[in-house]
Amino acid sequence: MTMLQATTISAAFVFGMMLALLGSLKLALAKRLNLGEGQVGFLLAALNAAVIPLMLAAGLLIDLVGVRIILIDGSLATAAAVATLGMRKTFGRAFGSLLLAGLGCAAVNMAAILLMPRAFFGVDRLASASIDLGCVFMALGALVTPMLSDVLVRLVEFRRTAVVLAVVCLTPAVLAAWPGQSWDLPRQTIDLGELLLNGNLWLIGLLFLFYAPLESSLSVWATTYLTELGQTPAGATWALSGFWAAFLGSRLLAAMWLHWAAASVEVWLLIAAGALAAGVLGNLIGTGSRAAARFQLVSLGFLLGPVFPSLVGLIFHIEPAPPTGTAYGLVFALGSLGSLALAPLVGARARRSSFQGALAIPLALAGALTVTALVIVMTATLS
Repeated sequence: MTMLQATTISAAFVFGMMLALLGSLKLALAKRLNLGEGQVGFLLAALNAAVIPLMLAAGLLIDLVGVRIILIDGSLATAAAVATLGMRKTFGRAFGSLLLAGLGCAAVNMAAILLMPRAFFGVDRLASASIDLGCVFMALGALVTPMLSDVLVRLVEFRRTAVVLAVVCLTPAVLAAWPGQSWDLPRQTIDLGELLLNGNLWLIGLLFLFYAPLESSLSVWATTYLTELGQTPAGATWALSGFWAAFLGSRLLAAMWLHWAAASVEVWLLIAAGALAAGVLGNLIGTGSRAAARFQLVSLGFLLGPVFPSLVGLIFHIEPAPPTGTAYGLVFALGSLGSLALAPLVGARARRSSFQGALAIPLALAGALTVTALVIVMTATLS
């Protein structure tokens, strides 16, 4: 394993860890700060909202000064945020720590995504193959963290748990700063006017606008859907675990397949995944069988797994080529806005009727994703 690969893997793992960390520590944080559920929810919502402009800023900085220094700074900021979160016992100070965590996460995520094509299969192969593989390490970080943090909180209490996890967050900085390395990304000229007029980039952003709320709404409401059909809570949890296992497995398979594929395959993969996901969601709306619902939910995880890496991979192949950091920041911002605006509609519809009926919204999102991918096939220029 090269140092670049180790650095990229550690950055992906730390970002996945941070995705899961705050949710897994939510109860311990509320108890330590004597906060209600609403206040903790506000803290996490503020963090999610802050990441949107911070991702744009991180992309701009990487294009201007290179990825290595931004990764080191992001890793240090993330570690400091986690460590101080364990020390600060007031709402205001915890809020400051979470905003710092948002800054660090944005930089670490941006650096990890942009390094993946160089670290794994190389820039002469499809970027989405490398991103598929890199996202597996993000998922591992998200899977391991809840169990690890739960054990640590019970063994050594919240403050020491935060310190241990902060040390893990330092790993990308240590590896990136290790002497004798020369890897980095070339600086890129940023013409915001040209970037904002790049129609291909806006189409990719539109894909993410539809995909992000599709994934987030299913991951949040899948267990509710199954319990509405009469599934036990334990059975619903196992089915959700199957969803994420299939999600992870399909990314591994896609990485191996796309490693040898032509550039045009990425967008056709998006079309197939979107169309098949819409069909599965239609079946979920109409079924009354718990066994069929469990199987179709796992199938949905398999279909959606490669979507995010494939749509991000398109950024590396569109013509005219945009500065990749700024372009990814813009696409991520559009997807995040989609999650903030569209994902809550599923919960609102479910409260008025049922979640089975509310699946019409994810169905519409899958259809919109498919249509947008078809438009890219007809209009975009890929290298």
